[in-house]
Amino acid sequence: MKKVLVLYARYGSGHAAIAQYVANYIKEKNNKCEVTLLDISDFGNWLGRTGVKVMDFVGKYRPALIFDFFYELMDHKISTFGHNAFAKKSYDNKKLRDMIASINPDIVISTHFYCSNIITYYNKLGITNTKLFTIITDYRSHECWIRNKDLEDGYIVGNEVVREELISRGVDSKKIFAYGLPLNLQKINNLDSREEILKRYKIKGDKKIYLFFGGSSAGSMYYYDYFKCLAKLDLNADTIFISGNNARLKEKCDNYVLKNNITNIKVLGYSKDVLNLMKISDLVISKPGGATVTECLEMRVPLLLVPGVGGQEKYNARFISRKKYGLKVRNVVAFKRVLKRLEISTLPLKRAKERLNKLDNNDAVEKINNLINRV
Repeated sequence: MKKVLVLYARYGSGHAAIAQYVANYIKEKNNKCEVTLLDISDFGNWLGRTGVKVMDFVGKYRPALIFDFFYELMDHKISTFGHNAFAKKSYDNKKLRDMIASINPDIVISTHFYCSNIITYYNKLGITNTKLFTIITDYRSHECWIRNKDLEDGYIVGNEVVREELISRGVDSKKIFAYGLPLNLQKINNLDSREEILKRYKIKGDKKIYLFFGGSSAGSMYYYDYFKCLAKLDLNADTIFISGNNARLKEKCDNYVLKNNITNIKVLGYSKDVLNLMKISDLVISKPGGATVTECLEMRVPLLLVPGVGGQEKYNARFISRKKYGLKVRNVVAFKRVLKRLEISTLPLKRAKERLNKLDNNDAVEKINNLINRV
């Protein structure tokens, strides 16, 4: 049996989610592979743990200008010179070496560049002798992903746009697979009926339905102003606001709804029913994270993208806007203006829906599984 190691790092939820989708699909569909899912963040020293905390800080307080500055600064060969050294200093230790050596993978699938850096290093040292495929989890390339392009066996990317970007950066076209970003196909293929979902959430279904992901990082109140803006407009739509694991935000939104006797907004905490909720929604309001964008594309639901943490999310939003799969706003004022426009005319949503319906079905996990069988 082939031994497949799927690696990720906890720098945002998207890397973990995509890794889990891939690992679960191969485990279920491929009886020729033995699959291990591993988070290298669990092996980090103080430097690695600090890196994760910095990303948590960015998610909580959203200093987008600072994050953008460093994101662009690091998008060059010279500025990423010490990148491999940072990955090694943060995560390379006896515990991780022993773990990966004991797995002895034939193939590694990585959803974060730190994981890819570690594996290319271990291949050099002879700790591993493995094929390495990296999944670029956003809709734009970046130098951090391709620093070791000559030492990797392949890149799996979201679309042809990213593929062309990688080629222009010197990546061998034969190494690039524009499969799309992996999704949980099992859940998508086994969704409930619209009537069941509406009944479960006590929604009549006679108005537009907006699904608003406002959870962000635990403790962050960044989207509370956007929530209040939407609530004050008293739209002719039912809104489901998901606060995720952010208990503080949920409490504040619940109190606002109760105090102002708002009947067309439901506030949820963490939900495992996201895809069902997308199925009944006419619009998803969210920051432009790679995983969320991919799910909306597959569910054929238009997006209204509010500011994220900058960096790669800025380019994800630009991709959606240029393809006209949705709209993006920069601040609460613009958010209010767009919602008012959609109240007057649903034409922008109809046109976005028409474009989305022309997309091919996402079969990225199946293609990755087939790739593993070939190598």
